[in-house]
Amino acid sequence: MAAKIIKFPTDPRRGTNGTPHDEEDARSYLNVIVELVDTEPSLFRNASVRADDSLADLHRVITELFGWNDAHNYFFSQGCCRYEDPALYLSQDQLSARSRKIYRADDVPVGSVLERADTPLFYAYNLVNSWELKIHLDDRALFDSVAQEG
Repeated sequence: MAAKIIKFPTDPRRGTNGTPHDEEDARSYLNVIVELVDTEPSLFRNASVRADDSLADLHRVITELFGWNDAHNYFFSQGCCRYEDPALYLSQDQLSARSRKIYRADDVPVGSVLERADTPLFYAYNLVNSWELKIHLDDRALFDSVAQEG
């Protein structure tokens, strides 16, 4: 039985290339904290990314933030969903694809997986050395934007 890879659902308010239709404002940007897991003291970087950028775009931002050379495979995960480096995605075996929801990282907008500050996204890079990062919305920025609107 062949594995069925499910295409990530797109937001109907966005165009076919993932960009919002006409209206674009400061809320289309997300302030994120990218934190290396299991380090004392905590090692983290802050970044601002567009909500309609893909996870593959976020991967490129992360490699620049940490000074990595983008020479390794990567994947993002959140709950039972996995968002893979396109090269890693192509090598997916059928059993693994059937048992999880697997998407190509370049098909998934950042804003669709980072919707709330309390729901982090995990990122693994250099799968041999196992660099793991936790990515979440900067709730201070969310608080500031709500305070400015009110």
